[in-house]
Amino acid sequence: MNHELQVGELRLSTHYYVLSLAEDTTRLYEAFRESLIDIENTWFPFGTSEGPARPALNDAQLQTHLQTIDRHFSHYYEHEPLGVVLAGSDRHRAAFTALTAHPGLIIGDLEGDHSKTSMDDLGQIAWPIVREAIATAGRRVTRKLEEAERASNLVAGIDAVVRSVDAGFGATLFVEDGYRVKPAENSPLFDDFDNLVDSVIERVLASGGNVLFVRNGSLGKYFQIALILRV
Repeated sequence: MNHELQVGELRLSTHYYVLSLAEDTTRLYEAFRESLIDIENTWFPFGTSEGPARPALNDAQLQTHLQTIDRHFSHYYEHEPLGVVLAGSDRHRAAFTALTAHPGLIIGDLEGDHSKTSMDDLGQIAWPIVREAIATAGRRVTRKLEEAERASNLVAGIDAVVRSVDAGFGATLFVEDGYRVKPAENSPLFDDFDNLVDSVIERVLASGGNVLFVRNGSLGKYFQIALILRV
């Protein structure tokens, strides 16, 4: 099962990227928990470890180098928008974070040059970072829902959520990833949506609200969908 939590732009999931920065050879991996797949094509690996050692890049050269890497990474992100664990020296990670077009996608950092680290070993040290990020975000979600419930500022279940969204009360929607509800055939939404949840999401976003996706089974207490109301 692919456990996923979306917080803002960042999708926290058991499916993610690992980007290993280096001046010689930068590699991008597609990761599923602790298992890594080395992406090998015209975009990655970037650079080469062949030949004699060369002097370290100066700041301007490093910026140009990392901008190219970021463009290559963007090619993959546009097709599969996942979070990324960033590996590399302090200098490389700081410079990349400052210039990347996707700073909000960085789940966490792995210190040091891992260009020679095996995929098995890299997966074993990258996955705990992602696992803890998912757990931490999940705890924040739980606290927010419990606080709203205590303040009588929460509705749960698809029927109550639909009524509140239609009345313009929706502020933040929490929904389990993959939750689906087929509209009734006499519903005005029947022809426009094959999933009532999609309609709710669209209405919340259109009214300026937020939508957070959480892993399946985590909102059982709230019948798989819950809405914090505008104060």
